[in-house]
Amino acid sequence: MTELEKKSNLGEQPRKRIKLGARNVLTAPKRPGFERRFINDVGDRVQTFKDAGWNVVDDGSKVGDDKAGKASPMGSMANPSVGGGQRGVLVEIPEELYKADRAESQAQITKVENEIRRKSKPDASAESYGEVTIG
Repeated sequence: MTELEKKSNLGEQPRKRIKLGARNVLTAPKRPGFERRFINDVGDRVQTFKDAGWNVVDDGSKVGDDKAGKASPMGSMANPSVGGGQRGVLVEIPEELYKADRAESQAQITKVENEIRRKSKPDASAESYGEVTIG
């Protein structure tokens, strides 16, 4: 008879086995119309995000998967341990602002990629060789 069967016979509920590495401490419920992410609470990173329009989530949401012996978040921020003695902070920004920031970043990337492609084409007046391929 296995230990789980013995516990079942004693009226105790066996705990569900969760394999190593299956838990995710950095999960939070989604909020419609907002983009959420965790950031490390290091230096002035939280303030930098606040200055960029992100808000610290302080709605009492359950953060992370269930974990035996997990302590509750201290203070009002959802701040799970992210390892190495550091804490994470859950922040959010309205989806419109997030998409606008992403579009601006992508425009910069596209500009650089187009310049690389332009310079990679052989020019009759210059000694060029080789090829750059962006995939």
